[in-house]
Amino acid sequence: MVEAGDFMMPLGVYRDILWGEKKDFHLSKESYDLAYMIDENVYPEGNLRTPFTKAGFPFRHHKLSLTVMPEDKALATRIIADLPRPIIAVQSDMSRKWPAERCAALNQRLAALGSLVTLGPDERYPSCEKPLSFLQSAALAASADIFVGIDSGIAHAAALMGVQTVLIPPVFPESWISPTEYANPFIADEACRHISIRPHPEDFCGHYFCLRPTAQGGIQPPGGNSLLVKCRWKKRFGIFKGNSCFNKISVDALYDVVVAAMKKRRLI
Repeated sequence: MVEAGDFMMPLGVYRDILWGEKKDFHLSKESYDLAYMIDENVYPEGNLRTPFTKAGFPFRHHKLSLTVMPEDKALATRIIADLPRPIIAVQSDMSRKWPAERCAALNQRLAALGSLVTLGPDERYPSCEKPLSFLQSAALAASADIFVGIDSGIAHAAALMGVQTVLIPPVFPESWISPTEYANPFIADEACRHISIRPHPEDFCGHYFCLRPTAQGGIQPPGGNSLLVKCRWKKRFGIFKGNSCFNKISVDALYDVVVAAMKKRRLI
């Protein structure tokens, strides 16, 4: 739709503002309709639904789910048969978006809270002769009490299977694509809702300018990888761009949220 460009043009502020202070960003926001510039509610369907919202067409959220085969569920049941509850699912590739040493430290601490089950394409389990398929991994995630990880395919599978997730989201606003956006509206119990981790306020610039969009509305590389993107405001020595705020999320920050979530549900 050619007309969509008229509604998406305010997003050009992402490309235009490269220098200045945080207050400059907030001042510039006042010149735009927040619903179409930076409001989290624009995503993830924003590029599609914005023209219809602007034109006054109604739209609804629809509950999403993932279906696995009965044999996948049976396999997952065999894998966890002898594991004491609570079961905490984590992912093997979390270090691709969060420092490896922090991943290892977090898993060590989580293992003291319950039975840790690692999901990934190369993981092996005692009752299996070969690695699990994606849907088999999703079924195994569904057997867990909580999933802890990063924004990834298996994390979304866990959410779609009904497992509460605690995630470090992509660097863009969480509702770019996150269970907090597409699943939480259908979860009445506050204690069971999906949680997205934010950097500590002292570390977080709050504007999500770590990533720049392309002129066509896509995202320029390196995508949502907090290990690679640079923050345009948190500069070092006043010149060089600093690490993404999301790269500063500590083990304590993530662990404490997981513990609080598990306590709310009386899992520990």
